[in-house]
Amino acid sequence: MTGRYLAVVGGRAALQARAAGDREALHACTTTIVDQPDLQVLATGDLVAQCVPGDRGAVLGSAFPLGSAAALDARLHHAAPGLDSARSFGGRYWGGYIAILRDTVRGGFGVTRGTFGNVPCYYARSGGAVLLASDLDMLSKAGWVAGPINWDRLRDYIVFRDLPVPATCIDNVAELRGGTLLSFAEGKLTIEDIWSPWDHAGRSHWHTGRGDAERAVHDAVMLATKASMQRASRPLLMLSGGLDSSVLAASIAAQGRDFVGFNLSSRGVGDERRYAALVAERTGARLVEAAWDVGLVDVTASAAARLPNPAARNFMQGTNCLLDKAIAQTGSDLVVDGGGGDNVFCSLQSVGPVLDALLQGRSMRQAGSTALSIAQLAQVSVSKVAQGAIRRLRRRSAAYRWHRADGFFRPEVVESLAQPWHPWLERPSDIGIGSAAHVGLIVAAQGWAESNDIGGRVPRVSPLASRPVAEACLQVPSWWWFMDGRNRAIARAAFRERLPAEIVDRRSKGSPDTHVAELLEANRPVIRAMLLDGRLRANGLLDASALSCALDDPAGVQSGDITQIMRLVDVEAWLASRT
Repeated sequence: MTGRYLAVVGGRAALQARAAGDREALHACTTTIVDQPDLQVLATGDLVAQCVPGDRGAVLGSAFPLGSAAALDARLHHAAPGLDSARSFGGRYWGGYIAILRDTVRGGFGVTRGTFGNVPCYYARSGGAVLLASDLDMLSKAGWVAGPINWDRLRDYIVFRDLPVPATCIDNVAELRGGTLLSFAEGKLTIEDIWSPWDHAGRSHWHTGRGDAERAVHDAVMLATKASMQRASRPLLMLSGGLDSSVLAASIAAQGRDFVGFNLSSRGVGDERRYAALVAERTGARLVEAAWDVGLVDVTASAAARLPNPAARNFMQGTNCLLDKAIAQTGSDLVVDGGGGDNVFCSLQSVGPVLDALLQGRSMRQAGSTALSIAQLAQVSVSKVAQGAIRRLRRRSAAYRWHRADGFFRPEVVESLAQPWHPWLERPSDIGIGSAAHVGLIVAAQGWAESNDIGGRVPRVSPLASRPVAEACLQVPSWWWFMDGRNRAIARAAFRERLPAEIVDRRSKGSPDTHVAELLEANRPVIRAMLLDGRLRANGLLDASALSCALDDPAGVQSGDITQIMRLVDVEAWLASRT
């Protein structure tokens, strides 16, 4: 994690109550950005932090006016609009930021986090104040004491993987999600949404033609990439050779920026070196290669020890170790990744776009073409896609149903489990089923962008999981994303002239699955002990018999179970870090 901060909103009492040692340690590693009777903000030197003139608060991180890649920095000390309240600020600016602003209209303070922003914001009440921080250690330095593990929430966190909600797995701390506003006045704290994907989706927002959609997506990616790299002199791009990272490579190169491509490989589907080399040659980038190594991973350790959720995947320890070596080798000062690209570019295997083409596009030809593409992607017959569309049409539920990852849980634990609520999953009546599924993907992109586990010694950015790109993509009718048996068709067309045809027309997709399977095999006895003697089982969540059978199978764990088992290992490692 780079860039840490602590803010006390509404009073000094909590900050003054700290032990002298905590107070000294805090001031030794931070700079005071704001020091007022009812607001204190401290930040480490590696976080961009600015005091708003007129004792109005602070902006932490990078904020950009809508439609612009020019950071707010230079304008902050002038008449920048939107500084009268956090609500106004959130409506006018995008990026990775936390804005803590005195509300000159309504009184009190408002705090907002940029939609998809990668500056964390955890908050807790402390007497008459609200504490805000980048992590639990910083909260602790302000006198906060961690509450117990919330086992119901932890169960939901595992089962409804990647669904971002404010509640955390620790009782007395919550997370401010991107696109929301925390208001605090006269001792009352409220949370409300100020950005919604539904304000940018649907017929009234659609681009007029495919060409317009391609230009809009192209321009949004270029804008987000340019803004993300503004402070970097030598960016390093995690270049898998897949479409999403290749689009970023093309965008960086088109702006005349030198960059280094970093490719990680494993055996089988995880080896995409040939594709990465094609992109590097086309864009003029230097390519650094490395191979995943199970010896770099300690499955009993968690990189999320100071977070209130088990957000770290253990296989990423090796990724981050190799990434740090590449950064040191190349002198890079920024990591760029393509995370969230599949989501915003509508990489679906769903019948929803078929129904949208038929019911909203009113075109049997487009519905048939979309069904054929989705059948080819899913490797099933067109008739099976058609049957699925009929079944989905008969199920009239408006809400998008989140995928459940409940393998190895006791049946009675999950049989009556209700899906946690998320405002973006409630489909308006005039929005198509395919568009709702696309928004479901964007919800997952929010979870990735705001909580991802790419670490390292330099900042990292995910330009595709950003507000400008999401808004441009939401304005594309869902069935336009499918053509000739391929998904993400608009993004492919938008960057076709800047990439090799072999990349643009790819249907295969790489994956770290082979490496994850090797990691499980190399640690099978340790993993067996962690799960069968661990706290998840002790708290009645796991089906020990099913787990034992899977882990003791001499033929190896079934591929469909590997991800779920390793997810449970991640959680057990986090739980151990909390003791």
